Order: sequence, then structure tokens, then C-alpha cells
Amino acid sequence: MKRRTLILAAVSALAAALPGPAPARAAYPDRPITLVIPLGAGGSHDLHARGITGIISDILGQPMIVKLMPGGAAMQGTAFAAQARPDGHTILFTHNGLDLLVPQTQKVTFNPLKDFKTIARVNYGLNMFITHKDAPFKTFKEFVEYAKKNPGKLNFGHSGVWGAIYTPAVQLMKETGIRMNMIPHRGGGPSLQALLAKQDQISGAFPTQARSHVKAGTIIPLAVIGDTRIKDDPDFKDVPTTAELGFKTINFVMDRYFLAPAKVPGDRLKVLRDAFRKLMDNPSFKAFMKNIGEPTQYLDGPEYDKLRPGLWAEYTTLIKLMTGKK
Repeated sequence: MKRRTLILAAVSALAAALPGPAPARAAYPDRPITLVIPLGAGGSHDLHARGITGIISDILGQPMIVKLMPGGAAMQGTAFAAQARPDGHTILFTHNGLDLLVPQTQKVTFNPLKDFKTIARVNYGLNMFITHKDAPFKTFKEFVEYAKKNPGKLNFGHSGVWGAIYTPAVQLMKETGIRMNMIPHRGGGPSLQALLAKQDQISGAFPTQARSHVKAGTIIPLAVIGDTRIKDDPDFKDVPTTAELGFKTINFVMDRYFLAPAKVPGDRLKVLRDAFRKLMDNPSFKAFMKNIGEPTQYLDGPEYDKLRPGLWAEYTTLIKLMTGKK
């Protein structure tokens, strides 16, 4: 009996010494998610986020809070997201120019292809060259002719070096030989405001940003960048493309997408990807996108990740062609 008591005591002591069961891991997400936008207020990403965050918050069960971080041609906010704790509570809303082109033109503290994984592409945007109502030209060809006769006299406002409108503007200058003063702003919103204030004579905008001003007659859309008209939009369906006007090298198209730090656990990345897949089918989201006149062209994260290395290589060639550097 004494021996049995000693054995039981030893077993009890051993059990007490062993670690208890690990505490249950909190369901993800267990707190608000920060959505970093590396651009200023009033741009197309900011406008898209206003409609997306409320709906995706309901799907995820936690608020998604926008954090605007303009600066450094969008690299300040991008670096912040890349270096955030990889727990899925900080993600990035960006585009292909900022993600894959700009980092090739300056020193950055991250590697886009290694430090991020795509959650989802929500759509792509057809950008336009625009001017204000009192500019000395009313069509795209008149603008090019004026710029040729007045080298260095026009201010071209853009959202950042190598961004969504800067790149096609440089393509235009290289093709035509015109010279303009390239004026950087902290995003598409500030760039648009500078045009409306007539500080700049020409700039770029997406339908989301330009619509109300076009309807009010304060902005004139000159040309859609690329070879595809915005044919299903009553406000812009008659705006010609740069390709049909004879300018063949101007063709930068902007993909809008969400990225997560690459080390976010796979199960949490799946939660985010599933949520954005549900977003695409959400009636409120569809109504929002229709209301702002933007299409939805969803592409799943793994599919877009397959495209990113190819786009990186394409932009390497583009930069060399546009700068003359080898």
C-alpha cells in the first residue's frame, strides 16, 4: 500500500511538472486590420477603399481601417506594410506601378517579389489625360501641338515618379519629343486639385476621380491611355484612346490589388483571400462599383502572384527604353 502511494505521488508530481495544454489561438482576425494606402487622400485608391472597407469589415468580422501614407513615390507606405508584423493585421492596397516599377528606380528596404503575396486584384483602371476648362487646348492633338510650340511651358501634374500617370507621360514625351515640367504631388487627389486650381495645365485621372468635374464642365478628358475605350460608360464612351489618335507607345494600364506581408501564415492569408472572393459577389460592392463607374476584374491572389515576376521583367525593359540606361 505504501509503495502504491509513493507511485501515485510520483505520477502526480510528474503531471504537475509537465506543461499544460497550450492556450487556444484566437480566431483571426481578432482585432482591426490596418489597410495601408501609400498615396494621398482623394485618389482612386482612396475612393475605392471607401466602398470596400465597410463591406469587407462585415465579411471579416473586424473593422478595416485606412491608413494613408503618401511619400517617397509611395515607397514610404509600401515599406511600412512590408516591415509590419506578419500576423495579417496590416495589409497594403497598391497597384502594379508602385509595387513593381517604382522599386526598380530607387533604393528601397524591401524586395517586392519576396516580401509580399497577393491577396486579390479587384480591377484594373483605364487612366486618362485631362486638362482644365481654360487651358489653351481642348483636344489631345491640340495639346501635343501646343506643347511642341511651347517647350517647357506646360506643367504636368502627377501622383508620383513612375506612377500611374507619370509613366505614360514620359512615354508620350519620348514618342513626340515634347518637353513639360513634371510636377509631383502626394497622390492622385492632390494632383487633381492642382489641376483644378490651374497650377498645372495637364494631368491624369481615372473615371472615379474625374466624373463629377467632367459633368460640371471644369475638366476636359483628352484621351484614354492605351487602346481600349471606356465604352460602357456614358460619361467617357466618346473619349478617344491614345492608340487610335496615333500614339502607339503610350500603354500603361494600372492593376489595383491588395498585398499581405509574405510571412503571414497560410491559414490567415486564406481568410483574407476568401473574404475578397466573397466581396466580389457582394451586391453592395457591385452597386458601389457601378455607382462610381468602375469595373470589377477579380483575379485570385495566387494567379496574380504568377504574373508579378513577368511584369517586373517587363518594367525593367520599359525603364531602360524610357531612360536610355542599359
